[in-house]
Amino acid sequence: MNAVLRPGNTHSSTDAADFVQQTFKLLGEHKVKFARFDKGFGGEEFYSLWESKGIGYVGKLKWTKRLAKEVQACRYWTRYVDEDWIIEGITLIYKATSWKKARRVAIIRKAQVFEDGQGRFVLDTDWQYEAIVTNLDWMPMDLWRFYNQRCCMENYIKEVKDGFSIHRIATSDFKANELDLLIKLLSYNLFERFKRDCCEPVHQCYTIARFRREFFHCAATLIQHSRTVVLKLMENFAGRYAWKRIEAKVALLE
Repeated sequence: MNAVLRPGNTHSSTDAADFVQQTFKLLGEHKVKFARFDKGFGGEEFYSLWESKGIGYVGKLKWTKRLAKEVQACRYWTRYVDEDWIIEGITLIYKATSWKKARRVAIIRKAQVFEDGQGRFVLDTDWQYEAIVTNLDWMPMDLWRFYNQRCCMENYIKEVKDGFSIHRIATSDFKANELDLLIKLLSYNLFERFKRDCCEPVHQCYTIARFRREFFHCAATLIQHSRTVVLKLMENFAGRYAWKRIEAKVALLE
């Protein structure tokens, strides 16, 4: 929906609120119900923006010594999973030094269970802690699971890196590089729409690399005749008939 190219020495949260506001304008009448973001984004201005618009947010919070000290004072944890791994959670009202007000923070901790033949035990030093700041009143486990669904975003980023090379710096000019980024992201969006509208269900999960391998990496001859260029594909390549059906759907779009 939106993207911006920034210098490499810029922190993730710099001008993040302005970027979100710009994205809202692009969305128009489409409403945002929830937001997820990692610990690179945060701060009073960023959180206040979601709160002012009534949007539920779930964001990873940096694990600081100050936060850890407050968590250590908590004694009553709710256990959600009690198997090979134990998962427990609590909530507290916490105010970071840069915040103007206190906010709800959910803490999830995980530890692996050890067995010595006589019983099961967990070492206090083995707990792994995660903190999530939110304006939702959900249980810590629900917040944690909801946040973890954000992981699919990493796959989208990987696809536009590997398939469309957004991580490659094309020129020495910053504005030209930003335009290059936006064109590549437009190509990615067109490919996703093309799969949804023109491809068969089996192909809709294909990455661009696999799509190229299945349909474009095949023997062919380029023929020029009477000022016309014709691409003659190999007569019986594996995806020939599927490609013909895709071609027919593309033609209908016109």
